[in-house]
Amino acid sequence: MSGDGETQVLTFTLGEEDYCVPIEYVAEIVDGGSVRSLPDSDPHVVGITDLRGQTTTIVDPCERLDVDTDELVTDGGRADTRIVVLDSDALGTGSSTGWLVSDVDEVTTVTDETLDAESVGDTELLRGLIKDDDGFTLWLDPTAFTA
Repeated sequence: MSGDGETQVLTFTLGEEDYCVPIEYVAEIVDGGSVRSLPDSDPHVVGITDLRGQTTTIVDPCERLDVDTDELVTDGGRADTRIVVLDSDALGTGSSTGWLVSDVDEVTTVTDETLDAESVGDTELLRGLIKDDDGFTLWLDPTAFTA
């Protein structure tokens, strides 16, 4: 959270569940496209793609989170997907990484009052749970999902 108790987050879906990440980590959102697989890579690494001349590693957060999806896997990526490209400077990785997501919803503001960091337990993947009138959204730690 920022010093004023508010943080802007990008909300998106993986399968049927809602997730978010702080907007400061998002460089851009692009339509899913052709992804070339990488031999001998971690199970969560889908492959690589060329985004405007930059090689970008595409990871599948569903693999790390053990989220079931019924979406078809085609040409190295799931059908009808989006890629959330993460800001390499914010991540401190120096390399471009994109997350394969089902759909991107919106940018919204999260307050300290809506964040419950304790109910997710001790996990490196999640920062907390955001409660609102529509249910809850899981806040992902972007540094846990790089290649």
